Formats: sequence, C-alpha cells, structure tokens
Amino acid sequence: MHPFRPEKLHRNHRPFLERSSRSHHSPGPEGHEYTGHHRCLSTLRMERQVPTSGGGTKGFNGFRKGEMGIYSRMRRVKMRLLKGLIFVFVALLVSPAWAADALLEAAKKEGKVVWYTTLTTEEADLMGKKFHEKYPFIEIDVWRSGSEKMLLKIEAEAQAKRHNVDVIMITGAENEILKRKGLLARYLSPHRRFFPEGFKDKDGYWTDLYINLNVVGYNTRLVQPREIPKTYEDLLAPRWKGKIGMDTKAYEWFASMLKFMGEKKGMEYMKKLGEQNIVFRTGRTLNAEMVAAGEVEIGVALYNQRIEEMKAKGASIDWVGLKPIFAELHPLSVYAYAPHPNAAKLLVDYLLSMEGQKLIASFYRIPSREDVDAIIPHMKRGIEYLVPSLDIVDRYDYYTKLYRQLLMRK
Repeated sequence: MHPFRPEKLHRNHRPFLERSSRSHHSPGPEGHEYTGHHRCLSTLRMERQVPTSGGGTKGFNGFRKGEMGIYSRMRRVKMRLLKGLIFVFVALLVSPAWAADALLEAAKKEGKVVWYTTLTTEEADLMGKKFHEKYPFIEIDVWRSGSEKMLLKIEAEAQAKRHNVDVIMITGAENEILKRKGLLARYLSPHRRFFPEGFKDKDGYWTDLYINLNVVGYNTRLVQPREIPKTYEDLLAPRWKGKIGMDTKAYEWFASMLKFMGEKKGMEYMKKLGEQNIVFRTGRTLNAEMVAAGEVEIGVALYNQRIEEMKAKGASIDWVGLKPIFAELHPLSVYAYAPHPNAAKLLVDYLLSMEGQKLIASFYRIPSREDVDAIIPHMKRGIEYLVPSLDIVDRYDYYTKLYRQLLMRK
C-alpha cells in the first residue's frame, strides 16, 4: 500500500489530511495514533530534521525548521507569475489584431499577388481594382479562364516547377483534384466562421466564394405558363424535342444527378433526355442567351443568377428550379507553392470579407457567406438545394465520357 494515497486510509484516519501540524505520534480520534504511514508528504518534510553545527535543527533539504514552508510558497508564487506571463505572451501572439498586422507587413514586402479565377474578365478586373485600392502597395495580376483550361495550366506549371499563381478560384471538382495532388496550401482565414458547413473544407484548404444553382431556363415568349416543366420527367415530352439547349461541360450536374437517382435509373433517364436532340453550346451564359433569343426554348442546367441578370436588362427569359437543385461550388485556395504567400492570404481574406462578398453579390452572383444576401433575395432565400459531394472526382473521367455518350450521343 502506497503510504500517501488517501483512498487507502481507514475512514477514521482521513481527518489527518486536514491536520498536517500533528506531531509524529500525536493521538488521533478515538485513541488512534498517526504514524508516518498516515501523514501527508508536506508534514514529513517539516518534521524530518537533522542537527546543525549551531545546535539547531534543519529540515531534510538543509533549511531550518519552518523555512521550508516559506520557500515553497515563494516558489509557487513565482511559478504562477511565470505562467501568467507566458499566457499573456501567447495571447498577444495569436490575437487577431497582432496576426493581421503581421500579415499586412509581410504582404507589403512581397508587393504582388497573382490570381487565377473563373469569374468573367469584367468581374475579375473590378475585384482586382477594389483590392488594389484597399492595399495600394500590392500589385495584383489577374488571369481568367474556364475551369478545365485552368486545371491543365496549373498542373503543367507545377510539373515544370514554374510556380506563378498565388490564389486559385476554380470550380469544386477541379479544386478537389488540385487538393488531392498536393497543390493547395492550408489556410484558415478569420472569415471562415461566417461560412456554413459544406462551404469550407474541413481540413482548411479552401473556402467557397460563391455558388451557382443549376436550374431550367425558358423563353417567356415561346413557352406558355401551363407548359413550364415541373419535373425533370417533363423534359422528355415530345413538345421539347429539338428545343432544349445545354452546355457541353455540365459534368458536375450530370454526375450529381446520377448519384441522386441511382446509377441505373439515372443512366436510363439521361439516355432518354439525349434522344431529345439537345442543342449543345459551350458556356452557361451563351446557352442562356440562346434561350432568350429563341434559338432554343428551354435550357437545362443553366445558372439562375445569369438569368436574373438578363431579366433585369429586359431579356425574354425566366427560370424554374426542378428538384433536385444542385449547387456548384467555387472554392478559393492558396496555391501550395505560392511565390507571394502572405499577399495571397490577404487577397483571400479580402474576397471572403463582407466587403468582398457584397461585391460578388453585385455581379448577380450568390455569395456563400451567410450574412451577405444575393442582390435579388429569392435567388438564395427559400430555395432547397443540395451541395454535391466532391468524391465525384474519383470517377470524373468516367462521368465526362458518359456525359458525351448519353447526352451528346458521341
């Protein structure tokens, strides 16, 4: 039995632990004596004494009797003070204000940031201009492209060890490919807390800038209200043969539909849809313009924000959300080998801030930040949509091939 474990003592001996000043053989309650096995360690330290040359006594470590307690208290006070100083130092070190100032100074020294984005040229240039106005000591170089072309460019540059880009904004599937290849850096922006789950990577490699909702657009002059499709099955009616338009690369929507329907049923549906002689053009905006012009009467997997923008300009187009409505993410990431990593973080922080997200909303896009609404509220509010799983990249080549085979009939 360990001599100083109170749980092993007889219940009548427990009061001793609160009476550490008793002598070696002091009588206890009910006539019991407290032996060395029943005393706490601090009492033993005070009572074990050795003679001194002056005739007095010292404790076991050389201090005079009574001095040990004073020394212990002083040491405890010093330790508390030291711990307090360490806590204050760490708190200052990680405080948001201190971290923001340190990031700003480091970004100043770099003086430049390069951003690859899928925003339109006009949108990207305006965001770059606003960022430069806020941080005039940082030059921003913006390169705009579609997701597929951008992915190939980033992969080629990484292979050649030509690391040009700092910040990447690309669609969800392509971003997941970059993450899996180790081409993204982990960065936890202080603005991440304003973005809901599903709109930020659990490992900290990206936060979503905005979403696109896949809807069905229709020409308001050619399609009567009673003819507006209510389900995806309605698109298989003979009425729509040769009158449906689609993008050549709506791969994420296609893969998400197959996963939602179940692959067998989904493939049967897509085969029937492909038999409607769909008119294909590259680009969701171009397809929306075709609907508005009457070249086709209906557009599948178009983006509602682009349709709303065209409506505001008087175009003959509107949209309906057929369930399931799938959102497409546009994650924002810092490149793993960014030549200007601190300026990159500053740009990410700006784009995710309320100011940056309101600018996104001004483009008729749907900001992912919870406390920033769309410029037309019903584009975002009250819509039940699904955020597709990014594990579709496991079979990305399979889905793209199947898309061409079943829908494009190639």
